[in-house]
Amino acid sequence: MNVRTTLIATVAAACAVSRLGAQVGYDPHRSPYRDLRHTQEITFFSGYYRAKADPARVAPESGPMVGAHYQWRPSGPANLSVTLARVASQRNVLDPEIPQTCAASATTNCKLLGSYRWPLYFFDAGLALALTGGRSFFRFVPEVKAGMGLVSDFHTQPDIGDFAFGTRFAFNWGAGIRWLPGGPYQLRADLTNHLYSVKYPGSYYQFASDGSVIFPSTQSRSAWLNNPAFTIGVSYLFSR
Repeated sequence: MNVRTTLIATVAAACAVSRLGAQVGYDPHRSPYRDLRHTQEITFFSGYYRAKADPARVAPESGPMVGAHYQWRPSGPANLSVTLARVASQRNVLDPEIPQTCAASATTNCKLLGSYRWPLYFFDAGLALALTGGRSFFRFVPEVKAGMGLVSDFHTQPDIGDFAFGTRFAFNWGAGIRWLPGGPYQLRADLTNHLYSVKYPGSYYQFASDGSVIFPSTQSRSAWLNNPAFTIGVSYLFSR
């Protein structure tokens, strides 16, 4: 009798465990996770670039941003990306020889010749990691990213004050989120920061005929600038 009772209890326990095991996880049709089927995407985006003002106020300023973004997912959560972007910027041009009294640090009207349209161009390459792996969660894919690239105004000669922005390395990092409603299209939003430096010429530290100067000798010859940008884009997905 004890053996029979034990056998029945064992079978009942096994059935209960089997039923509980079947309830672990999600029904595939009801799961909030969806495998990412496409491995490549190209996005056209627009947004706004928020430039940090440098001490002399001569670096390219804030402006609308447009561009294209290509992303490839070789496997899992890793994504390799390349981005080209243009900022409709402007910048101030200073002439250190203008005889005008200046404050301890330059202001926007200190020896100012004028403000000019000065487009800024970015070429970025980087790595993005999807926080949900190779799947979406309720059709959303949040990402963190980092990389480096070039930023340029494509001017090969300095301005009248000997300042040149030119072409320089820029580090970038940020976060984004993608929404995949289904099919070959998606929407994405990104917040990306670009870090680069500007370098001031020796003329900014030389006195004009009236004794005025843009910068005192204690001012650093270079400045590092953090410049965030927020963009929204539409993507076309392809290649499975």
